Amino acid sequence: MRHISLVSRLAFAAALLTLLFAPAMGSATELFDNTLSSCSTDNCSSLTLPGTILSFGPSAAVFTVDVFAASGECMRLDLSTMPASPIDLELVVVAPNGSVFRNDDRAGASDRRPLVKIGSTPNNGWYTVHIAQFNGSPISANFTLLYGRYSAGNHNCASPTAPVLTGASAKDDTTDNAAQAPRANEPGAE
Repeated sequence: MRHISLVSRLAFAAALLTLLFAPAMGSATELFDNTLSSCSTDNCSSLTLPGTILSFGPSAAVFTVDVFAASGECMRLDLSTMPASPIDLELVVVAPNGSVFRNDDRAGASDRRPLVKIGSTPNNGWYTVHIAQFNGSPISANFTLLYGRYSAGNHNCASPTAPVLTGASAKDDTTDNAAQAPRANEPGAE
């Protein structure tokens, strides 16, 4: 009888730990801006996301978040504030189809804040945003990321960031998930 009690306790503890920690181990932070704006000033109608990169010793850390966009939208990701030199952050955005958009300095040495403007998002889904020191060295820094979704052709995506790698959506495959419209009650559905 005592053996069953110990087994029951261990099973309960294992189930509790699984329920508590499984969501943290299996998912990234996903943020959804539920507005699609047509405003015409820089970063109007954007969400403000304060963030921190906290490295430990020689191990470089990154800030990662997934943000949503529907196909064909303008999406703007702007590091509006960041610490002074020697910290020089880089912003890398990976689309669900694998396209990669990258920016290190919006205006060279005169403005080191990264800015990614995707003029027409390649597909409906979650875009992974990765922020770290441009050369991969360990840093500790606080910053503010502005994330906005805008109608196609919006001023916020004038002179868009060119992809450094184009994803699989460029292929002609009508069964590809990138071509499917969102279902009712899913992000991006009308």
